[in-house]
Amino acid sequence: MNPVQYGEACQALVDTFNALECDLKDHNYWGDDAINAIRAEIKDHYIAEQNRRCCYCGREYPTKNKAVWDGEHIIAKSAAPQFMFEPRNLAASCKDCNIAKGEVEVRTNPKRKTFPDQSNHYKIVHPHFDNYHDHIRWYGDVVKPLSAKGAELVNMCKLWRFGVTKAGAEVAPPNTLVDGWIGVMMDPQADALSKEIAIEAYKAYVKTQPQKAAG
Repeated sequence: MNPVQYGEACQALVDTFNALECDLKDHNYWGDDAINAIRAEIKDHYIAEQNRRCCYCGREYPTKNKAVWDGEHIIAKSAAPQFMFEPRNLAASCKDCNIAKGEVEVRTNPKRKTFPDQSNHYKIVHPHFDNYHDHIRWYGDVVKPLSAKGAELVNMCKLWRFGVTKAGAEVAPPNTLVDGWIGVMMDPQADALSKEIAIEAYKAYVKTQPQKAAG
């Protein structure tokens, strides 16, 4: 992902902040009206750069309406205000992921003084330093972590919420046979015959279910 490049006026404000002594860098400055233009540049850039998909859940939010998006600090600005305007510490996230993640520490070494600029410096999948699909796989609304970093992101941002919500709304009563078939289909260690049996059983089950009327 390409980092944001600030316009001349915004870069001047960023440079002024970055020139402050460390103990004078206040993360509350993020909410100051003086940097409205910076926040707008950040959102506009990353919404477009991410193809209107949240950097954490990967869901598409097909709108440029900035109220739908949060300018996300991968390392929380309260934990490291010195990185508040660092382009590689910024992205666009949906509000649910932003709220779920909160200010949890994502660095493997929080005592590091310089900006962590490599994948192994982070516990979670980083939108600038990692390939999302190497760590997270979606089966519709069901998420499967493919690595320790993926598992950390799933838990931190509660990415299982999509599957849980859909299951609660659409799957009642639960069917343990169906759960078992789906488990076999998703099991990378299951043999081909077991998967074929599970798939055919699931197809037969689906045909017995009432269909929703269109519209």
